[in-house]
Amino acid sequence: MNNRERYNNIINNIGLQDEERISKALKQKGFYSASNTYPLSSLLFELTSFCNCNCRHCYNKSGGLIESTQMSPRHWQNFAKYLIEKGGLFECLISGGEPFLLGDELLRLMDILHNDGTIFTLETNGYFITDSIVNRLSNYLYHWLQISIDGVSKVYHDNFRRLQGSWDRAVKSAEMISNAGIPLKIAHIVTPYNLYDVGRMCEMAFRLGASNIIIGEVCLSGRAHENPELLLSKKERLVLTDFILENRAKYEGRMIVKSSNSVKSGLLNHAQHPRSGAVIRPNGDIRIDGMAPFIIGNILKDDFTMIWEKKIDCCWKDPRVQYFISTFEEDDRNREMVNYCIDDILL
Repeated sequence: MNNRERYNNIINNIGLQDEERISKALKQKGFYSASNTYPLSSLLFELTSFCNCNCRHCYNKSGGLIESTQMSPRHWQNFAKYLIEKGGLFECLISGGEPFLLGDELLRLMDILHNDGTIFTLETNGYFITDSIVNRLSNYLYHWLQISIDGVSKVYHDNFRRLQGSWDRAVKSAEMISNAGIPLKIAHIVTPYNLYDVGRMCEMAFRLGASNIIIGEVCLSGRAHENPELLLSKKERLVLTDFILENRAKYEGRMIVKSSNSVKSGLLNHAQHPRSGAVIRPNGDIRIDGMAPFIIGNILKDDFTMIWEKKIDCCWKDPRVQYFISTFEEDDRNREMVNYCIDDILL
C-alpha cells in the first residue's frame, strides 16, 4: 500500500473539516516522520504579497511594500507539477496577499493539485469571488474555504481593512460559498474595539452558513507592530476566552467555534514535527513557519527536495530558532524579534 492509499484510509472515517483529529491520526501513523519524503504532508503557498486591502494588522505586511521578486503563476504551476512528479502533496493551504488576484491562474494551479488528490484550505478576503468562480471552486476537496470578516458592521470592517466595500463583498461571498456546499470558515480578528461584538459575530457567521468560525486576537507580527493599540490587554484576553467558551457551548453541534492557537505553542508543536509543513513565500523562499523569520532555501534557486531532505529535520534545532521561540513573553508576544519586521534569517 502506498502513502496516498494509507493517507486516504486514515482520514476516510474522519470529516475533512476535523483538522485536529486528522493531524493527530497522521502523527500516530508516522506521517510526519523522516521515513518518506513524499507525499509531503502539507505546504502553505503564499501566492502573492499583492493585496487589494491594506489591513492594519496584517501579519506579513501584504498590500504594503511589495517584495522585489514575485513568483509568477507559471512558477507556481511548475512547482506544483514538480511536487506531483516527486510524489505529491496531501494538503495545500493557499493564501497571500489575496490569492484571487491571480484570477484564472489560481484555479489552474488548483486544478493541477486537485487532479493528484490534494485537499485544500483556501484563505481569502472574499472581494473577488463571483458566481462563476464559485462554480469552479465547488469542484475541489477542502478542509475549509476561509473568508475573513472582522466586524458585524461594514464601517468597522472596512476601516480595519482600509478598503471601502470590502465588508459587503466578504458577506456576499460567504453566502455564495456556503450555498454552494463548500465548507465555509469565517476568520474573525478581535481588537479592543470589537471585543464585545463576539457574540453577535458568531450569530452572523451561523446565519451566513459557516461550519466553523475561528476567533483570534491580533498577533504582534508585521503591520500590527505599527498599530499596538490593536493588541488586547491581559484583562481583555481573559474576556475573549470567556466569550469563546460561551459561544462554543451555544453552537455545539451546529457550528464549530474555535480560538486561534497561541503563536508560541504552535511553534513548539511544529518543532516537534518539522515535516508537518512549511511556507513557500511569494519570492520563492522556503520559510519554516509563517510565524518564525527563518528560511532554508528558495525554490527559484534551489532544488526543493534536496533542501527539504537536508534541512527540514534539523532546522528547528538551530540555536537561533530555539532562541526566537524562547524570547516569547507571557502574553505570547516576541518584542525582541518581531516577525516580518526583521529580515528573515537563512539557516
